[in-house]
Amino acid sequence: MTSGTSLRGRLFAAIAVLAAIALGACVIFVLDRRPRTHDARLFAYSAGMAPEVSGRITALHVTNNQRVTKGDVLLEIDPLPFELRVGQARAQVAALKAQIALTGRQVSSQGSGAEAAATQVERARTQLAFAHETRSRLEPMVEQGYVTRQQIDEARTNERTAQVALQSAIKAADQAREAVGDTASLEAQLAGAEASEALASRDLREATLRAPFDGTVVGLELAEGSFAVAGHPLFTLIKTDAWYAIADFRETELPRITVGDPATVWTMAESNRAIKGHVESVGAGVQSADHGGPGLPGVGRDLSWVVVAQRFPVWIRLDDPPREAMHVGVTVSVRVQHETVH
Repeated sequence: MTSGTSLRGRLFAAIAVLAAIALGACVIFVLDRRPRTHDARLFAYSAGMAPEVSGRITALHVTNNQRVTKGDVLLEIDPLPFELRVGQARAQVAALKAQIALTGRQVSSQGSGAEAAATQVERARTQLAFAHETRSRLEPMVEQGYVTRQQIDEARTNERTAQVALQSAIKAADQAREAVGDTASLEAQLAGAEASEALASRDLREATLRAPFDGTVVGLELAEGSFAVAGHPLFTLIKTDAWYAIADFRETELPRITVGDPATVWTMAESNRAIKGHVESVGAGVQSADHGGPGLPGVGRDLSWVVVAQRFPVWIRLDDPPREAMHVGVTVSVRVQHETVH
């Protein structure tokens, strides 16, 4: 009996050892194919809602944790100063347009005067040519007695008079041509005034802050009457159309994680509720303790006295996340299935 009992004990012990080895191998195989981590949190992109103009807030249309849709009015800044600037810019545009019209009529009149002066020049040239031709024709006839000296003198006088008249006409034409103005300078001023009007109109539109996307308002700590400063965020809008689990996996697990792998996420609040997703990206770098690059995510190591595998962020895009369970920063567990296990 003692020998049989001892043999059975050894057999059971051997079976238990083999079962433990098989179970361990199975666990290692599963873990090798399904990397898992509890160091993960939910994330969604967000934007600080900052106005592009400064002014007193006259109406606030949202509260904390309120859901809004793209285009919803979030708040309004006193529009009166911007309306006055628009009116001032429009008046300047109208004044310049009127001045351009008046100057255009003056330029047209001056152009007509210059054309008349040019006509006078041509007429004086014709008269000079006629006087010159008359003198040239009469001079050979003096010796033959067909014309008198007095007629020659009169012809020469007429030629000199025509020459003086031509010079005077040319000078008058030059003055008339130089006096002709243009509207180029005024038109340049008008372009500047129209640009100022467009900017003033834009500022008036920007006095109403609208939601750039569907999201949830958080971090609101102001009321009507607060003064908004351009470029300074007033609250944050979380973009709720895409949710992620950012999971930090050890570097030894990265070879078993590929973009597109299916993943399962559990929140700490509801550990029995599985949320499906897929790997969207694997971190390309992290901020180390000794050397780091600008903008790299910082993932610390828990121990400093032994060599600990570095962890890299893996982004899991949630496929159909339950809205009520989505909160930025929630702690989650993530399991990635590298390939189907049969």
